Amino acid sequence: MTVTDAAAVEQFILNLGQAQLASGYPVDDVTSTLDQVARAYGRADLELFVLPNAVMVDDPAAGRARVIAEGTNALRLDQAAQVHQVAQRAREGAISPEEGLRSLEQIRDEKPRFPDWVRVFGYALAAAGFALVFRVSLWGIGMAFAGGLFVGTLIVLTRDRPNIAPLVPPFAAFVCAFSIFGFASLIDSDVQPLRVVAAPLIALIPGAALTRGTQELASGHIISGSSRLIAAIVQILVLTFGILFGALLAKVSPYDLGDLTENRLPMWVAWIGAAIYAVGQALAFNEPKGAVRYVVFLLLVAFSIQQLVSWQMDAVLAAGIAAAVSLFLALLIQDRITTGPPAFVLFTPVFWLLVPGSLGLVGIAEAVTGTGDTATSTTTSATTSLTSSLDAISVGSDTSVVLLAGASIIAITIGMQIASVAGRLIKPRQTP
Repeated sequence: MTVTDAAAVEQFILNLGQAQLASGYPVDDVTSTLDQVARAYGRADLELFVLPNAVMVDDPAAGRARVIAEGTNALRLDQAAQVHQVAQRAREGAISPEEGLRSLEQIRDEKPRFPDWVRVFGYALAAAGFALVFRVSLWGIGMAFAGGLFVGTLIVLTRDRPNIAPLVPPFAAFVCAFSIFGFASLIDSDVQPLRVVAAPLIALIPGAALTRGTQELASGHIISGSSRLIAAIVQILVLTFGILFGALLAKVSPYDLGDLTENRLPMWVAWIGAAIYAVGQALAFNEPKGAVRYVVFLLLVAFSIQQLVSWQMDAVLAAGIAAAVSLFLALLIQDRITTGPPAFVLFTPVFWLLVPGSLGLVGIAEAVTGTGDTATSTTTSATTSLTSSLDAISVGSDTSVVLLAGASIIAITIGMQIASVAGRLIKPRQTP
């Protein structure tokens, strides 16, 4: 291999790793992929090191090391699907480094499937669907939809403004809390405002980072896992501060932020909410063509399994089983259906719904304000994931809710690992 060819291989590996990180792949998956690609191009001697925001390739033969940062703009799901296809070809050595670099550049520049206004509408649909999963009142669903429109607009407007983007979570949490708490005080106590506030913030809650960080720690990637977990915890605390500040300005005492659950919609509306959430996520994050029906199917399956297992056994176990089954089905769709989208793209919306980031936000907000010990005489019901019916486990304090959320993160991680191993064992061999 000439010096020029060696440099092209290194650059392709760097750019591919960068694209996978921007797509949301965990560090261990990126490391495994890049190692396979290096071997496919006859460069098994390359030493690879991946962090959540950077990739390094050390070439001992040339005596040089090259580093590339992940970048600030995350890729959409339709772009992530194309990155997956490039990675698949690269694993088999079926694409030249130069062609691979051109493909990755084209993916970065590709226009989204849906215009910005459709994406904003998708955020609102996802928020309303999420509120339906919580079975809040009809007023609460309407307020969640309006909050989703606002949060979606903020995300779209700051997409290409990395200097302003960090201000979106606290500002969005403040405005949503101020508006929803203030409006709820004019309606009645049947609105369950705290969970309504959490619904439009779903796109900003780092539940995926919490679970991926735990997954990376379990895989031995200490630096990556720790950094993700710390960043996710800080993000939740920032959102909590915004909620408390908004409640104060709405003249609602932070010590009265109860999560009223005495009057909820019927249980069957939660399945409708899961389907609406799936459609909203597909629009907001530009699911690739043909993937929406599979996403709706996987979300309904995961939600049904979680509810059944929570009812019969345990909610923590339910989160892990739902994650394992849905990821396994996503792998089957990827490998057995000719036009099946990548499992990663199919499972991501399910992943966002399963991870307990929202429940953790609610629990922390109530724990900080002290409502866990003084909220109501009725026992607060909660489960350990976003898709909970809030009927599976009774806990005596909101600190317990946070602990249960942490337990479900571990359960989801274990379920994903089991599904990944099972998928590798049964999937058909790839033909060149």
